[in-house]
Amino acid sequence: MTLERANTSEAVAAHILGRLFDGSLRSGQRIDLDEVAAELGVSRVPVREALIQLERDGLVDRAHYRRAHVGAFGEETVREAFALYGMLSALTNRRVAARRDPAVAEALGKLDEALARCDDPAEYESLAREFRRVVNVAGAGNHLRALLRTFSGLVPAAARFSIDDALPEERTALHAEYVALRDGRVDAAGAAALAHLHLTADNAVRALRRRGVFVAPDGQDGPLWTDVAAVIEEES
Repeated sequence: MTLERANTSEAVAAHILGRLFDGSLRSGQRIDLDEVAAELGVSRVPVREALIQLERDGLVDRAHYRRAHVGAFGEETVREAFALYGMLSALTNRRVAARRDPAVAEALGKLDEALARCDDPAEYESLAREFRRVVNVAGAGNHLRALLRTFSGLVPAAARFSIDDALPEERTALHAEYVALRDGRVDAAGAAALAHLHLTADNAVRALRRRGVFVAPDGQDGPLWTDVAAVIEEES
């Protein structure tokens, strides 16, 4: 296998994440830097950079220059990552709703219209990322943006499962964020971000259960749907 992406370290991280998500890598397994480099046809440098990124996500424990181990990886890992990202996103949403910048509202409105028409998961993911980028640029200072950029591995990779398997629910949740932002409802905008990312985490966990990567407690799926509309109504 040879990687073709311009940012090789990100491609290596995506490859390792893919192995976590297909169950071929499990908690506690060793990751050998040289083996990964040889498998992907790259030098050790991008592999090392990828492992540093995954260590920030709590997915890798590095105890040796050329070796690392997969850290704890389960439902709680995914949910915690989305909970943290949700809190940061709620903060940027609240700021954007409070400022009510017409240019930002126009940009988000166009994206919301495009998202409403989109049924292709890959295209939807690209539009949703742009929606979040616009909000983050408008609502986050340098420090907050730096924190948000640390969520570039696990969160987007897991979110793809939700987009692939539950696109209509994702569309509803993101539209709820847009409406609250457009109307300047600060509390509702923050609550919508939290509810949306909780929903995404639920759907990602459910998809990983179906693939046999995670096992539901007591063999039960449990309630996995967050009623975003209800959350918005409570905060309005």
